[in-house]
Amino acid sequence: MAESSDDLLRFLRRLRAVKEYTAEPVDQADVEAILEVGRWSGSGGNRQPNDVLVVRDPAVKQKLGEWGARPAATAGVVLLIVNANPSATFDEGRLAERLALAAAARGLGSTVATLKNEGPDAVKQLLGIPADRRAVALVAIGHTDVVARRARPKNPQPRKPIGEFAHWDRF
Repeated sequence: MAESSDDLLRFLRRLRAVKEYTAEPVDQADVEAILEVGRWSGSGGNRQPNDVLVVRDPAVKQKLGEWGARPAATAGVVLLIVNANPSATFDEGRLAERLALAAAARGLGSTVATLKNEGPDAVKQLLGIPADRRAVALVAIGHTDVVARRARPKNPQPRKPIGEFAHWDRF
C-alpha cells in the first residue's frame, strides 16, 4: 500500500457532506471509477441487492431536488441506488458511503440524500424502475463550490469527544 495507515485514516476522517457544486461536469472516467468501487461494496450474504442508476439529465436532477434531495439539483452527476430488497437498507447505506468515499478519492465532493414524500414512487415512474424496487437513497457528486461552502455558517455542534462516543465493554 503506497499510503500509510495514518494517511488513510486521515482521509476517512476528512470526508464531509458537500451540498454545493460548480457547473463543471464530472468526467466519465471518474464516474466509472466510483461505480467500480460501488460494485465491490459488501452486502449481506453477498446478495448484491443494489443497482445504481446514473443520472446526468439536468431536468431529472432538478426533479430529484424538488423531491427532497436538494443537492441533487446542482450536482454534476447523481447515483440513485435502486434496491431489490427493501429490507436491505443496511446494504444500501454501505454502498452510499462507499460511493461518497470513492468520489472523495477522485477529488470530488458528494453527499448522501434521500427522496421524500412522493419522490420514491415518482422517480420509479419517471425512470422506469420496477415497482417492486426501492429507490430512495442517492449520492450527489460534483466539483465542490468552495466559495459557497466557505459562506455556510459553521456547525455549532462539534464532534463528541471519544470518551462520550465510545464505550468499552459495557455502556
